[in-house]
Amino acid sequence: MTVGATDPARTRMTAAELRGMIAAIAAVSIFAFSLSLSIPLIAINLERMGASGFLIGMNSAGSAVAILLGGFIMPPLLRRIPAPVMMTAGVLSMTVLMPVFPAIPDPYVWIGLRFLFGTMVTALFFCSELWIITSAPPARRGFMIGIYGLFLSLGFLAGPLLLQVVGTEGVTPFYWGAGLALLALPPIFLAWRDAPHLAENAESAGAIGDILGYFRTDPAILWAVVLFGVMEFGAMGLFPVWSLRVGLEEATAITLVAMLAAGNVVTQIPMGWIGDKFDRRRLLGLCAMICVIAALVFPHLTASKWALWITAAVWGGLVVGLYTFSLNELGSRYSGEKLAQATGAVMTAYGLGALVSPPVLGAAMDAIPPHGMFWLMALASFAYLMLLMLRKRRTA
Repeated sequence: MTVGATDPARTRMTAAELRGMIAAIAAVSIFAFSLSLSIPLIAINLERMGASGFLIGMNSAGSAVAILLGGFIMPPLLRRIPAPVMMTAGVLSMTVLMPVFPAIPDPYVWIGLRFLFGTMVTALFFCSELWIITSAPPARRGFMIGIYGLFLSLGFLAGPLLLQVVGTEGVTPFYWGAGLALLALPPIFLAWRDAPHLAENAESAGAIGDILGYFRTDPAILWAVVLFGVMEFGAMGLFPVWSLRVGLEEATAITLVAMLAAGNVVTQIPMGWIGDKFDRRRLLGLCAMICVIAALVFPHLTASKWALWITAAVWGGLVVGLYTFSLNELGSRYSGEKLAQATGAVMTAYGLGALVSPPVLGAAMDAIPPHGMFWLMALASFAYLMLLMLRKRRTA
């Protein structure tokens, strides 16, 4: 089966498509469980080592560089390596890398480890998202992306919650992350024969000019993904550090990250359904407006952990629309090799936001302690709103 070969009016999947989608969602969700455990775990350990906000941000940037480059690298790789093989390599590499972190407790070495880690993460997410967009019936693509997002968010929610049980000290939580990653292998093996022939659609999808061209033809979509990368990487990587610096307990800091993921869980399917029914560009503007408001309000809530948690849940639940609506819109605009290119552009955009946000937001937190990163988040969200308004005026 090839990308975009489906009937635009089709609402049902074949049995093979359904098995494949279930397997892809299960694999990436279990993987997200392990990944979400590692992000706050590494940030808290770096803070414990005495690393600055900028150095902690640079550490997260190691993963972001891998994601940014992956947008260019993954489409041509898919020409040569089947998707299940790439996904399996990602899982096994993460399993091997996790125990290396506590064995070499050096923040600068960890930057390189995070780059390798991020490369494998990118392979898994690129293949799973292209697989899911390919298999979803066009008339229900948004809804199916919402289901994918729901289980992905459940995985991201479970990681911080597990940290509450196993703690953040010593090697034990790192071994938990490695073991959990291995659980993603059985779903991949079960759907090995049901994977769509994505390689056929990536045949000319690796040209850098083609990938970057989507920033010119679809700027509202790609910059929404950039903003999502800024918010997600900034929040996941630096919220625990910010929480400790304003005097909150470690358990409260970890719960804060969990509440962001909890908000994602609740809103994913409604977001997917809404994206099938309404103008997605207007919805992107609404999500960006919520990001501005939340970033401005958040620093004033430190007196109440419940206020922080609830606001984090609302913020996390709505900011994910920047990604969900963008994926749905690209899936409705492109097919075939163009969709493979567009998926690569999405990974590049996400990687760009993830690359810029940790060191810049970390530096802002150092320069204007402790809330500087929130003022910068608000500014970035406002800039995206201005882009949407400018695009609307040009269209008119």
